[in-house]
Amino acid sequence: MGRKKLFSLIEIAVAMAVAAIGVAAIMALLPIAVKSTSDSVGDTLATDVANSVVAQLDRAAWEHFDWIQNLKTSKPSKFTDSQAANYAKMKMDSESYRIEPATGLQNGHFAFLFGPPNEPADFAAEVICWKETIGNLKLTTLNSKTGKVGTPFAMSNLKYPTGSGKSGQPYVRVFIEITWPMTKPYSKGSGTSATYPRQSRIFVREYLDPTFYKEEK
Repeated sequence: MGRKKLFSLIEIAVAMAVAAIGVAAIMALLPIAVKSTSDSVGDTLATDVANSVVAQLDRAAWEHFDWIQNLKTSKPSKFTDSQAANYAKMKMDSESYRIEPATGLQNGHFAFLFGPPNEPADFAAEVICWKETIGNLKLTTLNSKTGKVGTPFAMSNLKYPTGSGKSGQPYVRVFIEITWPMTKPYSKGSGTSATYPRQSRIFVREYLDPTFYKEEK
């Protein structure tokens, strides 16, 4: 029997070089995969936050419409970095989410936290709500029985009936901005120019005072 041929040092060195190149390529993809996963999770949680906030606003619109009316007509200022850091460090209470008003819930500015009960929050988002002035907005009416579209109605003409004891605009369009994360997870380099970007989503809801809803005959 002949001697079994062994690998030479040159062949082993080439194989190791090829393997190193492959490992380096895989390692280069890891940060991209991690960021993609992080962004996906953040988008999902932000959507959950938006749904929760919208549910709160819907409830307020039906039970306390003045809460909607009292929202600011201009976008409130966001938290400073130090304020955001303080909110992000808060522990959860007995629930899986927590709402912390900024300077009072009436201005529609608060932190929305997700996480395990009685533990630090896993996800912290800043929520800002403000309303739009009616201006020249028009509402197109639709008769649910005949299916006919009515003449566009100027929302500025929609007012509470005399003697109702109510004031303000009975129709309100609300903007909801969700921004996350509240704090920058990391920075690159020695300066602050390269930081993890905060992401934002804006949602729009329209509300009409429930007293204006009535059954058609």
